[in-house]
Amino acid sequence: PPLFPLLRSDLQARILARVLLGGGEESVAELAAAIEADPGNTAREVFRLEQGGVLTSRRVGRTKLVRANAAAAFYRPLYDLVTIVLGPVPVLAERLASVEGIVFADVFGSWAARYRGEEGPAPADIDLRVVGSPDRDDLHDAVVEASQQLNREVNPVVVSQQRWETSDDGFIVELRARPRVPVLPRVQEAR
Repeated sequence: PPLFPLLRSDLQARILARVLLGGGEESVAELAAAIEADPGNTAREVFRLEQGGVLTSRRVGRTKLVRANAAAAFYRPLYDLVTIVLGPVPVLAERLASVEGIVFADVFGSWAARYRGEEGPAPADIDLRVVGSPDRDDLHDAVVEASQQLNREVNPVVVSQQRWETSDDGFIVELRARPRVPVLPRVQEAR
């Protein structure tokens, strides 16, 4: 995949991000639904990752539950690598969840473009768009923590909800046209 060409496929990248960063155990069907992938392809990729010792599984009735193989010698380095390369969305979602005043947030720029399949150099930083009126100190603290965890700079851009929805200035128009990856879903805000 363009975002991380060391992996064999985009599907493998999405599975690793979900399983390693999600930290829990889930069925192959739940995993496929969560990453919006075909269940059959997901099952085949899970099997390959099991064969390589990256994932482990157990059966509960007819359901196969999978999780990361935390006992593998390479688990921690793989976890760190997946967090740095594929983890901005879950890491930012976790850090921003407690910041009040955010209507919605997403990643834009080179990371979002690579994630969406555009060719180009590896992203050096993460561009974060925050729509709403969050407390600047709380947002700053959350972004610093995320930057440290991701081992790359996170650059937030705060835009009011009204400006995002009505402005026709060049920056906003360009932002609307470029790839974005949701971090926090849109919530309805009383106006």
